[in-house]
Amino acid sequence: MTQDEQVQAVVPFGFTTRQAGFLVEVMRHAGVCLARQYCTYAGIVRGQKTHDFFGGLVARRYATAHRGGSRQAHVYHVHHKKLYAAIGEPDARFRKPLAVARAVER
Repeated sequence: MTQDEQVQAVVPFGFTTRQAGFLVEVMRHAGVCLARQYCTYAGIVRGQKTHDFFGGLVARRYATAHRGGSRQAHVYHVHHKKLYAAIGEPDARFRKPLAVARAVER
């Protein structure tokens, strides 16, 4: 499955193409991310769009927010099985629950 196919498989979950592209990158490489990483990826400044995106991820239980890292930033762990199944990796090791210290290490 190509990256474009993976992105298109995530879009039906209620994400824009840009958001889906970021989620695919996160799910393929670490399973965890920071809001500032999304801002850099999307080329936007931190604001309402970032807040809405991560708020939606947490509200729909696609991700869990943990306090940690530098200056107590939220570390988001993307763990929803159907999202990982959509990109062809339903049993990816990045889905497993992890301690905040391990998330920061990733």
